[in-house]
Amino acid sequence: MWCLDSVVSDDGWQLDARRREPGVALGDLPVRQEVAGGAEGEGTVGLSAAAALDLFLVGCRGRGLSPVTVDWYGRLLERFLRGRSELPLDAGEVEEFLGLPGASQGTRHAYFRAIRAFYGWLERRRLVAVNPVRSVTPPRVRRSPPMGLEVGEVRRVMASALCRRDKVMLSLLLDTGIRLGELMSMRWEWVGEDTFWVEGKTGRREIPLSEWMRWTLLGVELPWRSAWGGPLTTKGAYLAVRRCLQRAGVQKGGPHMLRHTFGRLYIRAGGDQFSLQRILGHSDIRTTSIYVQLEMRDVVAQHKRYSPLVRLLEEAAG
Repeated sequence: MWCLDSVVSDDGWQLDARRREPGVALGDLPVRQEVAGGAEGEGTVGLSAAAALDLFLVGCRGRGLSPVTVDWYGRLLERFLRGRSELPLDAGEVEEFLGLPGASQGTRHAYFRAIRAFYGWLERRRLVAVNPVRSVTPPRVRRSPPMGLEVGEVRRVMASALCRRDKVMLSLLLDTGIRLGELMSMRWEWVGEDTFWVEGKTGRREIPLSEWMRWTLLGVELPWRSAWGGPLTTKGAYLAVRRCLQRAGVQKGGPHMLRHTFGRLYIRAGGDQFSLQRILGHSDIRTTSIYVQLEMRDVVAQHKRYSPLVRLLEEAAG
């Protein structure tokens, strides 16, 4: 029976040539021309579902996809192929998997993108003669502005930190919008005068560093340390941020909510989406443009300010 687990979709797939592994290239993978099962256009080259997934992931690494992206593909496709010894080659099977109730639109679309990439790669390598995804309509997904905190909530969250380490982590997340994994990669040797480097989902990248944030960082031990003196794990950092949010009265969300908060408040304060794209590390400007969508209260405020009829009436009234 199909099982759809909730996942958080990625916000862009990024090639990273620096992560290429020697000796791993698409041309090194075996291709068998004969098609099992008889007539041309039917069946596969005899690969099991598990073997096909393994080859696909090797190909992803050979193309230089980041380890985070390869892991994302692996997790989603393992769930899709769970309990299957052979590859599903019927569009109805794919649609059945995507159509189960209880999954969000974002989750369904994430699975669809992973499955489409999987079968597309197999088809180009001539490892399958039938690509069932070609007949599947992409799940509808409604793009809405991501949830973020308001200014008053940000003040409460900052005041909720009980130690200097937590306050600095909150400050970095809210001042730069970096991802949690990138926060955990920080090293003092990567911190410069006006910028600092992080490494994560999209590889290594450079982030602007405000003078205030640089002063705030002084005296903090990097890599991050736990309260007991050992290395701080990613889970430990997540829980530290989550506890600060809860103490501030924010019942849902974690570090990624602070990333969304930075994006929304950056645009609201007058920042442009192109510099925001660079700061957030989005490979596609369409991912960044979601922060530009005005909320209804902003639309109402703009209407009150610029309505031509209201302006005419105000001028007539003197």
